[in-house]
Amino acid sequence: MSEAGREARTDEIVRAEAIAWLTRLRSPDGAEDHETFQDWYAADPRHADIYDDVLGTWDSTALAARTPAGEMPRRLDSKPDTRPRFRMAVAAVAALVLVVLSGVGLHRFGAFGPGRTDPAEVASRTGEIRTVTLTDGTRVTLDTNSALAIAYTAGERRLTLEHGRARFDVAHDPARPFVVTAGGGMIIAHGTIFDVDLQQHRVTVSLLRGSVEVRNEAAGQVGTARTGRLLKPGQRLELEQRAPTGSPVALRASETRWPSGMLSFEDAPLAEVVAAANRYNSVQIILADPGVGALRFTGTFAARDAQGLTRMLSATFNLDLSHDDHGNLILAPRR
Repeated sequence: MSEAGREARTDEIVRAEAIAWLTRLRSPDGAEDHETFQDWYAADPRHADIYDDVLGTWDSTALAARTPAGEMPRRLDSKPDTRPRFRMAVAAVAALVLVVLSGVGLHRFGAFGPGRTDPAEVASRTGEIRTVTLTDGTRVTLDTNSALAIAYTAGERRLTLEHGRARFDVAHDPARPFVVTAGGGMIIAHGTIFDVDLQQHRVTVSLLRGSVEVRNEAAGQVGTARTGRLLKPGQRLELEQRAPTGSPVALRASETRWPSGMLSFEDAPLAEVVAAANRYNSVQIILADPGVGALRFTGTFAARDAQGLTRMLSATFNLDLSHDDHGNLILAPRR
């Protein structure tokens, strides 16, 4: 698209398109449109930014309103009784657009009244990306197959990422520190947005906004603030158990897109790409040869569309695509 064409399409127009896409993707047959959505999402950086912003507001607002739209993500595996019933759900979504765009707080719905308490744990299923808002106003987005324990007290807000990945949009409260523990890592936040990813024995902390202090408890960094590392926005830090803490590195924009349901990679080994996709799907992608896993991939795809991803990889790298007896997808060098 030309620069003039981009300017003619205002942010309001793009936001309306993003809402329409979100409505469609969360319908019972939304998977059919993932490839077209992927093209739209990657066509302009504004598409990705505005879609992610709408998505971040959507889940908590829709669920608080207790509409069919809000419940749609939890019923993706079931089929509606009739098409008219689906139209009613879409109508409810359309009504909710006014709430999302006007920025009406969830307090308007009475969802976070004085009697509300935080759950002891929140979790997401395989393939689900779930957003919850805690009593202090902090928003937490859980990636696929993730679990988070919550222990708020009068003097501290402490959460433990038990497995998976989460994004924390922290509400400012100087009287109560906000602390996230994961594996051997401890993250102390100060009114900020950051991701924590716990995979096996590695913890990755990515800072999008604000500041966080990261301590490696497993490496003996416990006690005063001087033992931790302060991250700046746009930095990522990996912690390994029984290993010294390294230095922060630059955070790529592609590494922050996951709450949208799209995964982006820049010059990544195909083995890494496939491992990420497999976390979202019961149907697994299998690389039949180590040489295939070493191929380098750059691109964006819908996390839950394993079929579409393997078709794209097969065409891009000239690979054979087949299935095993369990329906898993096998990529192998072409004979």
